[in-house]
Amino acid sequence: MNRIAGLAGALVMAAGLAVVVAPGASADAREFRVPTGIGPSGVVYGEGAASPADVPDIEWPPAGVVPPGHSAETLREFAFVMGEHLDTAFPAVVPQATTLSWIPWGGEFEGVIEDGQDYLTTWAVYDDKIGSTGTAFQIEAPGHFTATPREYCEANAAKCEAEFLDDGSLLLNATIEVEGNRTYHIGTALHYRTDGTVVWISAYDYDPIWDGSEGPDRDEIALSFEQLSALATDPALHL
Repeated sequence: MNRIAGLAGALVMAAGLAVVVAPGASADAREFRVPTGIGPSGVVYGEGAASPADVPDIEWPPAGVVPPGHSAETLREFAFVMGEHLDTAFPAVVPQATTLSWIPWGGEFEGVIEDGQDYLTTWAVYDDKIGSTGTAFQIEAPGHFTATPREYCEANAAKCEAEFLDDGSLLLNATIEVEGNRTYHIGTALHYRTDGTVVWISAYDYDPIWDGSEGPDRDEIALSFEQLSALATDPALHL
């Protein structure tokens, strides 16, 4: 699949918590170009969505987990292997995607990987029957992501549901509303793994990729939570 350069939607990272700048936000806000995962999903606010207080407040990171401080060279090796994997894994989970391309793996800026950053971000850019859209990926090394599931939901005013998986990890599905020209929605699946890794995948009900050709707004988020969760729990995505 193609690797492309281009500005992906603005995700602003603060203390490990993501905030997205929606269409219609100020130009100044859009200058924050920190592609760091946020959310995907299906029907945006299903009944019975838990409040943050209902989300397990697990210890995070797990006791004794310290970020590895990977070198830029090591992170590039991880990026290459994960990129090769996603070329086939993403279409298998998202068969509706056509013209699939990838924004280069990076950190604070796309394509820029630095010593010790301990996370990697990329975007799948594609079309479906509705039009163009993108899915954000962020892979956090053990111990790098410090927000508990409850803190993430509270900080983003998200509608959240969480479940413990058989291996003891926790899968969090979060829907975030963002105000712009209208109310926009982001769905995110975050996989809190027992070794301290967090993988989060996000999808949108608008086109988050700023490439000079704005895609359509949608009635629903582009991916279902089932698809987002399948991507977030993929064991091949790790640092």
